[in-house]
Amino acid sequence: MDAAMFQAQIQRVEKLLYRIAWSYLHNAEDVEDTVQDALIKAWEKRDTLRDMQQFTPWISRVVSNQCKDVLRKRKRWSFYPLAEDTVVLEMPEVEVPVLEAMKRLKPEYRLLMTLYYVDGYSVQELSESLGLAKGTVKSRMRSARKQLSRTLQVEWEEDL
Repeated sequence: MDAAMFQAQIQRVEKLLYRIAWSYLHNAEDVEDTVQDALIKAWEKRDTLRDMQQFTPWISRVVSNQCKDVLRKRKRWSFYPLAEDTVVLEMPEVEVPVLEAMKRLKPEYRLLMTLYYVDGYSVQELSESLGLAKGTVKSRMRSARKQLSRTLQVEWEEDL
């Protein structure tokens, strides 16, 4: 298959390819990137297509598989964009026992505690935005509270 024939076939099914990608990704930028990547892969693998009558199902499968790859990668990497108006809080100069104890928490505990107590997220909102089960959020917060309690108790006893 030469470049002109490939381009003609793609133009014939272009809308279908975008609809397939949209059904998986629901994001215009991701759809465009994914279809573009799928077309590059299809061009590179065009020799594997033995029957031109099967071009539409073949290219549809290439797009579908590319979308699944994007979704798998998205699961591995969760990005939470910061709002543009995010205020950077400066830590106080004075050592505050609670802040020092928070620094000693595991990062996942510290994140939950900060979002819950400082930013006012509910357990449900934390569960949805972080992709964790509600039970997981609750158990991690309980563990974080216990660790904070132990840390602060030890510091309080040392000050006596």
